[in-house]
Amino acid sequence: MKKLHYTLFLFFLVFKISSQNVQVDIITNQNDTIKEFRLKKDYLLENLMVLDLEKKLFVVNGKGEKKEFFPNEVKSFSFTRENKRFEFIAIDDNVFGLLLYSNKLKLLKVIKPGYTTVNFYVIVRPNNGKKSFMEAMGLGRLISKKVISREITDCPSVLEKVENKILKISGEEGVIELIKEYESSCF
Repeated sequence: MKKLHYTLFLFFLVFKISSQNVQVDIITNQNDTIKEFRLKKDYLLENLMVLDLEKKLFVVNGKGEKKEFFPNEVKSFSFTRENKRFEFIAIDDNVFGLLLYSNKLKLLKVIKPGYTTVNFYVIVRPNNGKKSFMEAMGLGRLISKKVISREITDCPSVLEKVENKILKISGEEGVIELIKEYESSCF
């Protein structure tokens, strides 16, 4: 029994130590890169990470000094955790959004907390920087046809595919496919 407790203690100790060693690359509004900070917390679930990091980035440097960065202070920050790259981009100097897709269009994810959390998917267009906010409501966290037709007015071919159920928006992967189709058809 002592071996099990000792093993679990070592596992959690190593897990805790490794979680604090996630280096964060911060891009300031002046396009300077800061690499001296590490994440203060570890996140078991991606949605909890998005919720915690969308209002401010809380980091620590090698000397143990803590610092907070807000969306109006930095353009973006990124880090690699468990072999996956996460990048957060400031949206209107108000909130950080998790980058889900980036080519000509950018797709970001923001979560609005409350009685029931609501996922918002933000489309950033390249030509005019216009942003569209599409809320995913309901038990399945799906984006409705009504919301899609409200936000993607400049691409009738994609709207037709959504209306005829050729393009199905099921979960986050479906939203990414919607944006890829939107980009290839209209940009």
